[in-house]
Amino acid sequence: AKFGFCFCGLQVSYLTWGYMQELIMTTQFEPTERVPSGMFPSAAFCVFSNRFLAVLVAMIAVKIKHGAVFSHNVAPLWAFTPCALSNTMSSWSQYASLKYVSFPVQTVFKSSKIIPVMIMGKLLKGTTYPYGQYIEALLITVGVAIFSVASKTSSRDTSTEIIGLVFLLMYICFDSFTAQWQDKVYQQY
Repeated sequence: AKFGFCFCGLQVSYLTWGYMQELIMTTQFEPTERVPSGMFPSAAFCVFSNRFLAVLVAMIAVKIKHGAVFSHNVAPLWAFTPCALSNTMSSWSQYASLKYVSFPVQTVFKSSKIIPVMIMGKLLKGTTYPYGQYIEALLITVGVAIFSVASKTSSRDTSTEIIGLVFLLMYICFDSFTAQWQDKVYQQY
């Protein structure tokens, strides 16, 4: 029952988050002098709001589970700086990409994250993977690329699509670094 509740809660949270993320970044609002396009002007604000809420929820969860927020820290706070910065840049890139690619394309593109995760694991922790996993990762990535190209519409500007893909590549690389760095910190401390 607890597992089912957690599963449903996560699904509802992620679906709501994804829907709202695309809605905010792609809705045409009333144009103003400062924002003549009428598009939501700041991916950074979305990242800040997301991170602020995440910090509040994490502090409450830690307080409930451990009784204190800062008293049981083993790892120094500086050890989390690289993953905090990469996590922030990852989120910013993800929000920024929504101005240039649809949420479904972004979601499918995320499945190609396996290759950067493997590369970061090798670079940061010296992790080795069987050759079969490299082939699986490559096949998944090829499938994602085929989907992305097949979903391309002729009415979109090529340069716009390229910048969207650049933002998605930044997102995937930063996100891969974040996960591997966090794992490295957890292993060390």
